[in-house]
Amino acid sequence: MRIASRRLVLPFLPALLAVFGCASPAWAQDGLVLYGAGSLREAMTEVAAAFTASEKIPVTTQFGASGRMRERIEAGEKVDVFTSADLGHARKLVQDGRASVMALFAQNTLCLLAPARAGRIDSAGALDALLKAGVKVGVSPPKVDPLGDYTVELFTAAGRLKPGAEAALQGRAVVLDNPPGAPPSPSGDYYLDALNDGRVDLAVVYCSGRERYAKLSKEVAMVPFVPELQVGPQYGLAVVKGAKPEAMLLALRILSPEGQAILARNGYKAIGLPQGR
Repeated sequence: MRIASRRLVLPFLPALLAVFGCASPAWAQDGLVLYGAGSLREAMTEVAAAFTASEKIPVTTQFGASGRMRERIEAGEKVDVFTSADLGHARKLVQDGRASVMALFAQNTLCLLAPARAGRIDSAGALDALLKAGVKVGVSPPKVDPLGDYTVELFTAAGRLKPGAEAALQGRAVVLDNPPGAPPSPSGDYYLDALNDGRVDLAVVYCSGRERYAKLSKEVAMVPFVPELQVGPQYGLAVVKGAKPEAMLLALRILSPEGQAILARNGYKAIGLPQGR
């Protein structure tokens, strides 16, 4: 079965879920493993919990930079479903024969993360704030983390609006990373750590993190970029080759109205919610 088009698949999700839900109880004896992008931690944890509650199938989750999670799958770690912050890492697993199917399941937007000391910044002034003399901009590592790739696209879009902006932004970018084995974050987020200790003055993050950052700190604001600077983050899932049969059920649950509603509550642009929700 291929999830090639949401227009074709989504209308049939309720029926498919009902069929899979009536399958052998033996499925419940073995759990599923879901690897996901770090930005999906809250949303996918909630999806997994709801899935387990309804299907009685436990789901173990692990999160990190999408590129690193893909590499772990390529190294042979046993994973059933992979949820990436871009389409490229999921697509590569399919192209390399390591995943049987992939699908777009959500979209996101980019925001500027600004501490109180930066003063009031609105969307119209976000680019000017980034270009202010001496400002250091926190970014994720490209290729390893899709957020870094989207930020590169953001800088390119900025150059189209203001000649010279792309080179200026690249020159003041400070790569922030949280590799495996790194010490625990004092604030609960390594971007906040970099803002708090002055390594960066501003940072580019996903807008879906608004509630999370609001809980972690009252001293930062999230500012969405103007439409001309939005580069449209797209999230893709893949069902890994050799996955347990119920892995497709979990993938369908993410794409279902219930799963999409959870993503929407967590700040994502859900691509499969029925009209009126």
